[in-house]
Amino acid sequence: MGSQYDTLAAITNLTAEMPLRKYYEEYTFFQVLGNITGRSVLDVACGTGLYSRRFKQRGAARVVGIDNSEGMIGYARHLEASQPLGIAYHVLDAAGARNLGTFDVVAATYLLHYAPTREVLRDMCTSLFASLAPGGRLVSICMNPDIELADASYYRKYGFEAASHGEEDGNVITIKSLVPELPFTISAHHWRRSTYEDTLRGAGFHDVVWHPPQIAPEGLTALGADHWAEYLRRPHAEVFSCVK
Repeated sequence: MGSQYDTLAAITNLTAEMPLRKYYEEYTFFQVLGNITGRSVLDVACGTGLYSRRFKQRGAARVVGIDNSEGMIGYARHLEASQPLGIAYHVLDAAGARNLGTFDVVAATYLLHYAPTREVLRDMCTSLFASLAPGGRLVSICMNPDIELADASYYRKYGFEAASHGEEDGNVITIKSLVPELPFTISAHHWRRSTYEDTLRGAGFHDVVWHPPQIAPEGLTALGADHWAEYLRRPHAEVFSCVK
């Protein structure tokens, strides 16, 4: 898993300006996140700190980023040293998050679908819950439980293919890039919506909400509504939030 996450460090930087990330993922995530001015934010699975830096730039008072990849955290610290924003980074997995105190907001982008078992998924959610102050909010991006897997060509116009390796809850999904400059394949686990919700509630969360996908106005202007129509019907990733 470590080498896969190190590969993701390069991918994160190269894809930061790609349409799907900028116009869908980031836009939807920050619409759901709302105003974080003066808030404390823990960025779990922060990678190279792309969102950690966004949180600080959007007014967060304190931002801490954690990731289990030394390569990613090393690069995040390099960026912090060259352009200081006051962000602290630690090499920790999700289970280690609870050792850093509590935060107003916990962000977890592309974390939960890497849980290989329900037990690991439960442990992740329990740790995220412990990292929140009372009334705090978790905002997360994970693989859409309704991702299109029957049609291998469905996401090709958006630069990737998604394939399933089984029918069971938690089965492996492979995401393969079709962008020549970004050749990569990532494996994750496809959990049912009910599995996520039951696990989150079991950890103590309430008000679990799956938020509709949105495209930034700039993305509609740049590529047109028709370009995004198929993706919006079945986005490969979805944003949810819940409360402690």
